Amino acid sequence: MAVYRIYLVHDDGRLQPDESFYCTTDEDAVSKLRPPARVDVRAELWQGGRFIAVAGTSHRRRPDARPHAAG
Repeated sequence: MAVYRIYLVHDDGRLQPDESFYCTTDEDAVSKLRPPARVDVRAELWQGGRFIAVAGTSHRRRPDARPHAAG
């Protein structure tokens, strides 16, 4: 069994540990991942330093994105 962790990542860059648990496979761990209720937060599933999956959306603008001009 491996330890998996869910982190909540806020659009403003804050990282919030949410939950830690043991699972035998990545698929079992992904089944525990749920999208957060807030649209400005996404949930990321990690096993050690290995990214597994993400749930939810992030509306943070990319640094290289340009705002759309009206008109």
